[in-house]
Amino acid sequence: MRILLTNDDGYDAPGLAAMRRALLSPAFREGYADGDEVEVVVVAPSRVQSATGHAITLHRQVEVSRRLEPYEGYAVGGRPADCVKLALTRLNVEPIHLVVSGMNAGANVGFNVFYSGTVGAAREATIQGFPAVATSLYLRDRDHDHWDRAAQHAADAIVRLGRAGVERAGLTTINVPVLDGGFEPKGLAVCPMSTAPLAERWEAEGKGEVGVLYSAGPGMRFRDEPPGTDVERLFDGWVTATPLGIDPTSFGEVRAMKAELEKRGAGVPQASSPGDGG
Repeated sequence: MRILLTNDDGYDAPGLAAMRRALLSPAFREGYADGDEVEVVVVAPSRVQSATGHAITLHRQVEVSRRLEPYEGYAVGGRPADCVKLALTRLNVEPIHLVVSGMNAGANVGFNVFYSGTVGAAREATIQGFPAVATSLYLRDRDHDHWDRAAQHAADAIVRLGRAGVERAGLTTINVPVLDGGFEPKGLAVCPMSTAPLAERWEAEGKGEVGVLYSAGPGMRFRDEPPGTDVERLFDGWVTATPLGIDPTSFGEVRAMKAELEKRGAGVPQASSPGDGG
């Protein structure tokens, strides 16, 4: 089994190294790969690309360099989604059976899944037709990150969800709670994404050359923690797993709009051909 591993914290991030070790562990090989050998191919950004979402690089060249330390792989001078695109089309790393993104320094629950480069990379893999998992660790103190324990919890979650379940979901985001003080998660919770917005805290920090300088406040706070959602479960000490859809179409609204057009006798307007005038 060959796994493509990427992230948004950069090639040298400790979370990436820990996730690689967890995926190569005997427990993961036995539990997820049915005892087959596991090969992990690393294709990750050369620099930190946090909060870049699903951005891709256009109108400039992207440099790709072969890395041998601390492990063999490719460092990409672009976005996390670029890494996946290049890996699956130009870097001859196929066949790929699973794409794992992370482990990220910071949780990706609620609407953070839209801002996250970690999730953006996994989403790109799913768009390209590959099952993908985004893995993240909720941090309160970045000096106490517990990477190996966190990555093992994420790998265990992938095993527990099962190969068929992960591949059927297409894209799954897994979050590990704060592990400070020897805390062990309460278990694994499969739950929906919270749709409560973040509690924004922008602070004015002086004047720039042409205007006021603002900085986003630290930490991750939401206006609400709806019961049973990824936000509530993670903050309560659970490892959370949330399957995410790729198609953002609101099918209920599609049906409602079509019905409104039919009721008004408007029908569906046809595109005019060149030269029709008007």
